[in-house]
Amino acid sequence: MNSLKAVVIHHTLNSRGGESSFAIETINSLSKLGYDIELITVQKPNLELISKTYGKKPSIKKVKYIVPFGMNYLGIYQRLLTTTISSLNLEPSDIVINTNGNSLPFNIPHNILCILYIHFPAILQTSSEYSNNKYKKSLFWKTYFKPYQFMSHLLTKRALKRSNLIFTNSKFTRNAIKKVYPSFDPQVIYPPIDLERFSGCLCSKSRENQVLVISRFSPEKQLEKAIMIAKILKNIKFVIIGNLLRANQSYFQFLQKLIQDYSLTSRVKLIPNAANEEMMNAMSTSMVYLHTMDGEHFGISIVEAMAAGLIPVVPSYGGCSEIVPTEFQYESIEDASACISKNINEYDNKKIQYVHSIAKQFSPENFRRKIKFFIEQTYDKSNILENKHPFSILR
Repeated sequence: MNSLKAVVIHHTLNSRGGESSFAIETINSLSKLGYDIELITVQKPNLELISKTYGKKPSIKKVKYIVPFGMNYLGIYQRLLTTTISSLNLEPSDIVINTNGNSLPFNIPHNILCILYIHFPAILQTSSEYSNNKYKKSLFWKTYFKPYQFMSHLLTKRALKRSNLIFTNSKFTRNAIKKVYPSFDPQVIYPPIDLERFSGCLCSKSRENQVLVISRFSPEKQLEKAIMIAKILKNIKFVIIGNLLRANQSYFQFLQKLIQDYSLTSRVKLIPNAANEEMMNAMSTSMVYLHTMDGEHFGISIVEAMAAGLIPVVPSYGGCSEIVPTEFQYESIEDASACISKNINEYDNKKIQYVHSIAKQFSPENFRRKIKFFIEQTYDKSNILENKHPFSILR
């Protein structure tokens, strides 16, 4: 009997961060549902780097890529390149899913179920309500982003029309999508996190008065807030871990200078491109996790930190406010400082178990259950998709 086949489209798994983590968890979840996975990507996956970064490899049976090497430039435009793979023979695929949500290849047969997972609509990233500072800060970045924004908008509209299922990462993002594409109403399926990977830090006896920040080193992430908070909180260490691309080197240098200007070199540490072992060590030695970006669409690292027993301190605006209790939310740097101080002073096993129990809601098992439900429901309701139950071979 033939096995199920899923085509997963993601521009790159080589870039450290939440989107790559989500794509890997999606691949592994579909694999556990019985699908053989074919990955469509722009650059060849560096499996050694992925394993070093995430402590695991994705369960991929076959890979099709455009370039056989890593590309650390034109990152956002790589998202659109997967559309060019229009000559691809997607049959006899059962489903096609794009996990970076911008587009779908052309010429997908109508009897194949298409899933779009949208992280955020690009057309709104420079709007006054959902502003992304990176793409407004200079003429260069405005010029760089504008063509992508226009092309992404057109391709997303086309992909939405072709999709049988549309998912997104939060109610916050869902509302944003409905503003731009009002005839579409995505289902909110929160991203899964690898509970097993982070739960190993839960019983750590090495905790210090330390705050952890995990984020890409990029202007829109507003990491300077963490340094300003460190200036207020005199006896607390800060560790900032994240992916650093060459394009953001000037921002990284700005952060380094800010640390020096505030005389914080002994208490604030920047760790670019950290390996999995370094991240786990930082999780095991910290008490609080700080998220700095206002308007974050979801925030996978927030849930990962809670799974590791860290108390989250997050902005009150954005998708993260849906998953973190209001007592751990802030509106200003002063609010955040007070919240961090309070939770370090009151850090105990009861709080650890409380935040860990929240994180457990985002398990891969729950994600798989929801994905399976919606896939089965769509097959049951459709007259166009192939006339077979998608999971019948598993019974």
